[in-house]
Amino acid sequence: MLYAKFGRSIAEKFLVPYNEKLYACDLSTLDVDAMGRFFPHADLTEIVANMRHSDNASYNASFTYPEGGAIEYVNAIASDVDPSRISLGERLVSVDLPTRTARTNLRSIRFGELVSSIPLNRLVALAGVAHDPAVYSWNKVLVFNLGFDKKGPDDVHWMYYPSRETSFYRIGFYDNIFGTDRMSLYVEIGYPRDAEVPNPESVLPRVLADLEREGVIRGHELVAHHHVVMDPAYVHITRDSNAEVARIRGLLAAHGVHTIGRYGGWTYCSIEDNVVEARAKVAELGRK
Repeated sequence: MLYAKFGRSIAEKFLVPYNEKLYACDLSTLDVDAMGRFFPHADLTEIVANMRHSDNASYNASFTYPEGGAIEYVNAIASDVDPSRISLGERLVSVDLPTRTARTNLRSIRFGELVSSIPLNRLVALAGVAHDPAVYSWNKVLVFNLGFDKKGPDDVHWMYYPSRETSFYRIGFYDNIFGTDRMSLYVEIGYPRDAEVPNPESVLPRVLADLEREGVIRGHELVAHHHVVMDPAYVHITRDSNAEVARIRGLLAAHGVHTIGRYGGWTYCSIEDNVVEARAKVAELGRK
């Protein structure tokens, strides 16, 4: 698909190496529509028209971002829920579908309807649903959040790095979203699902060296850093996984269990998609 739609040069110089770094897998194992609307196909007529009259409109040409960060989306949805009904610090241990009982590390809860956003492969294991684990594939991503003592580039929100010589595949500028006076970045590094992620403290010097080599930092001093490992980060969408996900979600729904979100739906989507889906699910369940 990449070669046919975009040509050899752009495929080999950017699309193939970049997505191999992002997904940390052999791209030939993915479905042709693995990224849905987020990977628009090139159209020759549009390319020529854009050369004559520049119009770089795309799905992310503009976006909204709350001043308090993405957590405000969660807060907005939670504002319609009785705070006494929200429980944190509990881990789901098992789900008994016939009796509609969810057991956590603290208690058992009978439910009429259960909405889950945890990774689908983990939910089916907790619910004892027969499934093929080999169908579910994904990658891990080590994310660094880095704060520096001064401003960096001020005209960019994120940048992509296809070169295999550079450790990360993408960085983003929090400071340019919020308009602050010192540079703060997120830096993403992909790993296969079975790989052991190295100690982040041992990876950080390489990340800083790559940032300097790429011209992102010049004499900057790192004043704060934080890291998190996303596991899963990006699920690998294949024809087999699409068919299995549809089957499993239908089976679970028949027992009042609804799986939503990027991981519950085992798909590729945006935060906006998650918010819209969650609100729609609330409305649907409210009609029952």
